[in-house]
Amino acid sequence: MAFHPYKANECFKDNYIKVPKELFVSPLYSTRLNSDSKLLYGFLLDRLSLSIKNNWIDKESNVYLIFTRKSIQKLLNLSDKTVTKAFKELNDCELIYEKKQQCSKPNLIYIGKISHLSLDADESRKNYDSEHGKFPTPESENLRLNKTNNNNTNINNNFDSKKFDNRFFDDSGQYENLDRFIVNFQDYIKEEEGGL
Repeated sequence: MAFHPYKANECFKDNYIKVPKELFVSPLYSTRLNSDSKLLYGFLLDRLSLSIKNNWIDKESNVYLIFTRKSIQKLLNLSDKTVTKAFKELNDCELIYEKKQQCSKPNLIYIGKISHLSLDADESRKNYDSEHGKFPTPESENLRLNKTNNNNTNINNNFDSKKFDNRFFDDSGQYENLDRFIVNFQDYIKEEEGGL
């Protein structure tokens, strides 16, 4: 199989499964769900549109899915045990609910909405309470910095603001017209490169 990079006009040509970012960053989900569970949740969300087309809506107007474990195993290339574990994790986080049917019919799967942690301004750096216990927030001091070697960037570190045209600033120091600023900045860079 050969490598074929995307061209500029092809980037959004394919269909994608959307997995909510909250599952990866929220302390309610990030450590309680493994990658298989997060991916499965994205697939289940994607199937909601098919359920609506099929009019799979109960008496309370809740949308449900019919998606067998065997189909999920085949689609995600996972074992029965792994799929069962993923369903259990999603159920434990209250992201799905399964309703059993009679006569060995597949379960009806209801998709739960993601819970969002609400932060007050004075509590933004503290632990929050939830129905599942306390979850710490990551401290910014523990985050890794991007180790870019500034000497190898294309930006001229000897920027002379006196030579630069400041007419696009407003009184607050913000740019009134960002497009004009970018063109102005590009002209400045060309002048600097020509003068070197």
